[in-house]
Amino acid sequence: MKYLTLLFLLIVACGPTKEDEIQALKDEVIGVHDEVMPKMSELRYARKSLIAQADSLVESDSIKAEMLKSLANDIGEANESMMQWMRNFKPDFEGTDEEVMQYFEDQKKSVQKVKEDMLSSLAKGEEMLED
Repeated sequence: MKYLTLLFLLIVACGPTKEDEIQALKDEVIGVHDEVMPKMSELRYARKSLIAQADSLVESDSIKAEMLKSLANDIGEANESMMQWMRNFKPDFEGTDEEVMQYFEDQKKSVQKVKEDMLSSLAKGEEMLED
């Protein structure tokens, strides 16, 4: 019995702390950001290219020009959503452990959405530029 109690205390003492869980979640959020941040220059380049191509087609194919401008707009919005997320992100958010966990959970969802928007709009833009 004494050994079971000692084993239980050892397991509890060595288990992850709330701070460890918070740090892991924070690292996950920052990891998503770091994964897609290098795509920002690709977004800007694709947007400029789409606008240039749209401008060259405005007279001959106004429907395609509008499609290109729409894609450029989507890319611009995805770029702006990343910029806005970065401006609003508080890596040193303070509160109770539960509030901090909830904040980073919300930020994880938010940055995941930004990532999806960025990658999706970039893929569509690059596909249209290849045509």
